[in-house]
Amino acid sequence: MRFVTRMVGCAVALLLCGCAHRAVNAGAQNSVAAEFVGSSPSDALVRGFLGGLPSNAPCHSIKWQLTLLTNPSTGSPATFDLAALYRVPTHSNSNRSEDGPKVALHGTWEIRQGAKSRPEAAVYRISVEKPQRALSFVKLSDGLLHLLNPDGSLAVGNGGESYTLNRADLSEKPGDLALAMSAPEMSYKISPLATGPTVFGVFEGRTPCLGISRELKIPQSGACIKAKWRVTLYRNPETQAPTTYKTEGSLFREGAREGAWSMTRGTATDASATVCQLHPTPTQPALLLWKADDNVLLFLNQNREPLVGHADFSYTLNQVAAK
Repeated sequence: MRFVTRMVGCAVALLLCGCAHRAVNAGAQNSVAAEFVGSSPSDALVRGFLGGLPSNAPCHSIKWQLTLLTNPSTGSPATFDLAALYRVPTHSNSNRSEDGPKVALHGTWEIRQGAKSRPEAAVYRISVEKPQRALSFVKLSDGLLHLLNPDGSLAVGNGGESYTLNRADLSEKPGDLALAMSAPEMSYKISPLATGPTVFGVFEGRTPCLGISRELKIPQSGACIKAKWRVTLYRNPETQAPTTYKTEGSLFREGAREGAWSMTRGTATDASATVCQLHPTPTQPALLLWKADDNVLLFLNQNREPLVGHADFSYTLNQVAAK
């Protein structure tokens, strides 16, 4: 697995270098406004837009680098370059990944307004011709875009990847891969999946490790490159009021973090946003999760600013099963 991880890093570096070269060439006519990177699941919506891999071919994930360019005279949206890399199962072990097809797309983009759960938000729509097709992303913050379903709702990822893209120049620096490969494997326990009327939601995902560890005052070495999460939120089945939470995963190997939680309002840029505040423990501050959609939570720092991930992981949790 560690050898595979090293190969993934090399493949992504080559992919990004190629995309950067295209962006420079495109910049002769248009100006680079922003670059967004991330790793997402590979569903029919995304594959239909990207192409390059048969719809029935197995695929673990997709690496993205989306470069948005603007007209240098007007500053208005102009063109985009998109480099994508399919990560497919290896022939020897279907649970491991290797590089699959690469896709390079060029087209136009525009800014619209309104997503299903965020009617005032800016929506970035990228379009390609021959054949004509489009994808839309809602702007969650200056550092985050999130893929939209055709009905305008936020696309829901899984326990491994999300549909959030991170602005490259604001991205968190990844942990040290060489240290991670030499570190001993460590296990942890996860409770059975909670169900029933007392469950508000169960959310899972993988995020960068170092940024959230600093926020929660959990000591970590540079070898920590990712954190695995399950957050279970409970409620009163009669009043629907929040009651308790349980947070499990790789940062809580000695036992789950548990306590009370409440709904609050306001992020640093949106006073009306709903925030799930997991109350502090004797050793850790509150854990703040922005409820961007019924099925998508995003981590906030203590200043209520959305955390920005990097090319491998985003600070996003996805509901395990819709209510």
